[in-house]
Amino acid sequence: MTKKTSDIIVKGNELIDTIKSLIEKGNVRRLIIKKNSGKKILEIPLTAGVGIGSLLFILAPVLVIISSLAAWFAEFRIEIVHIDNDEKNDEET
Repeated sequence: MTKKTSDIIVKGNELIDTIKSLIEKGNVRRLIIKKNSGKKILEIPLTAGVGIGSLLFILAPVLVIISSLAAWFAEFRIEIVHIDNDEKNDEET
């Protein structure tokens, strides 16, 4: 299994919408939210096989906490751990 990651930088007021969008895409294994300095604030594991609607419902309290954090910091760095194609095929079978 290869770990494929990417980083994006978002403004505080765009954080929740960006997280929801990444969850809806469905190819994300884990989100790691960091301050712009690189210090980890929150890590959100996303379970494959859970429906998008139910996942957003489960994460609703976490999203409230994240929106509170967004008021404190101007920018965030989101590290996105993607689902490997081989891993995704294994989960579908």
